[in-house]
Amino acid sequence: MAHRKEEDEVFQEAVEAGVPVVAFTATRWRTLLAGHADWDRSPPTAADCYRFALSAPAVEVVLTAPRTTRELRGNLEALVRPGVTAAERREWCQLGDLVYSETHRFETAYP
Repeated sequence: MAHRKEEDEVFQEAVEAGVPVVAFTATRWRTLLAGHADWDRSPPTAADCYRFALSAPAVEVVLTAPRTTRELRGNLEALVRPGVTAAERREWCQLGDLVYSETHRFETAYP
């Protein structure tokens, strides 16, 4: 949600080359789950973040790092829930823009 530039610039090349993409930090180190000060809607769940990542045609795998069995069960919902709707995608892209705008770069360190 917060790193769509990569989706726009890299993923199509991967699809054309037949190279699957492994996504990671889909929750942006859990910051997407917290929402944003300028966000007045409910934030996505971890499963929503994984569903969003899996909705990209190039993405075959999304890494997850649950801390508890309960979190693991929640994360696995991404595999059984329907794909991302156009409305969800628009909404979550707006949140991703807010979260990403705080750094204006691809993060390489935990916040």
